[in-house]
Amino acid sequence: MDNGPQEIRWIGQQTIGAGALMAQPKLRPIRIQAGALGQGLPERDLLVSPQHRMLASNRLAQRMFGTQEVLVAAKQLVALNGIDVADDVDEVTYVHFLCDQHEVVFAEGAASETLYTGTEALKSVGKAAREEIFSIFPELREREPDALPAAGARPFVNGRMGRQMAQRLVNNSKLPLEPACRT
Repeated sequence: MDNGPQEIRWIGQQTIGAGALMAQPKLRPIRIQAGALGQGLPERDLLVSPQHRMLASNRLAQRMFGTQEVLVAAKQLVALNGIDVADDVDEVTYVHFLCDQHEVVFAEGAASETLYTGTEALKSVGKAAREEIFSIFPELREREPDALPAAGARPFVNGRMGRQMAQRLVNNSKLPLEPACRT
């Protein structure tokens, strides 16, 4: 993790079977092939949920968002070579974990994120998991419905801007991770 070792406070998983994936294709994982992010990352093919954010660290992010490091949902990166919806997967198990704060972590060497405790993310984990999270982090239950959760580990890029960034990277033959910008 980029803040050094952190205690993992909660781990949850959710398996989505073939029937659910066929009925709700938006739940299909995003496949990020080895090297597709740049700098040889990820080191091996990686499957993540569509909403799971990956770190982009490049000059384009600096120009577009005023910071060279941003977190962008994997589904917004499918315009890039080597990143696609994994239509060939019949079943997927998504594993989520929480630390005391939102963190950048590494999966197959690629920078990604721990579960962000925003309202939509907490809805997606299911009632039992949400109750378990609230027992560990009671302040999340007491948060006002419109209140913003704590800041993310890096700025988040919204869907439209994430797709725009991905397309600009494609148009300029660039990748999300540039050598001088890698964390």
